[in-house]
Amino acid sequence: MEAGVGVEGGPGAPPGSTFSVVGYGLSRLEHRKSTSRREGHPALHIAFAAVASFTFMREVAAPPETVFAVLTDHRRYSELTPLRKSVLEREGEPAPNGVGAIRKLTAVGPALREEVIGYESPGRFSYTLLSGLPVRDHVGTVELTPNGSGTKMVYAVRTQPTVPVVGGLVVAVVKQAVKGLVDGVVKESERRTAAGG
Repeated sequence: MEAGVGVEGGPGAPPGSTFSVVGYGLSRLEHRKSTSRREGHPALHIAFAAVASFTFMREVAAPPETVFAVLTDHRRYSELTPLRKSVLEREGEPAPNGVGAIRKLTAVGPALREEVIGYESPGRFSYTLLSGLPVRDHVGTVELTPNGSGTKMVYAVRTQPTVPVVGGLVVAVVKQAVKGLVDGVVKESERRTAAGG
C-alpha cells in the first residue's frame, strides 16, 4: 500500500518550497515463498516500487520571458550553479535549446545527461534524465505563469530510484541540485530585469 508524505520547506529551503515523497521506500511488499534448489529452504522475494516527487515554488521579480530564457540556457548552468561544467551535447528544436536538445551536466562523479522533452516558451519546460543516476522515469517539469509584473515558478520532479537501499540519498542529492538551479535562475533573472535586460 502506498503512502504519501509532504513536508513544507526544510533546512535551508526558501519560503514556498515543498518536498513530498510518494510511496517512498517500500511501497509494495510482496511475499512469495519458494524452495531454493541450492539452499533447500524457503526464500523471501521482495518487490520494490518506490516513486519520489518534490516541488519548488518561487516568486520571481522578472517576467516569464526572462525566466524562461535563463532556465533554458543550458550552456550557462555552470555559471549559475555549483556545477563544474555544462555543455550542450546536441541542439534541439527550436535551436539550440528546444525539444531534443541533450545537456551534459557535471558536478562530481558521472555526468548527468538530460534530454529536453517539452519547450513551450515562455510558459513550460520539461526534460528527462538519460543517464548519470540510479533512477528511472525521471522527469522534471517547470511551469512559469505571470504574477503581477513577475513570475510564479513551479519546478516539479518525479523520479524512481532503482536501488532502494540508497534511494533516499539519491533523492536528497537531486533535490539539492534542483534547489541550486532554482536559486541560480531566480538570481540571474532578477539581475537581468533590474539591469533592464
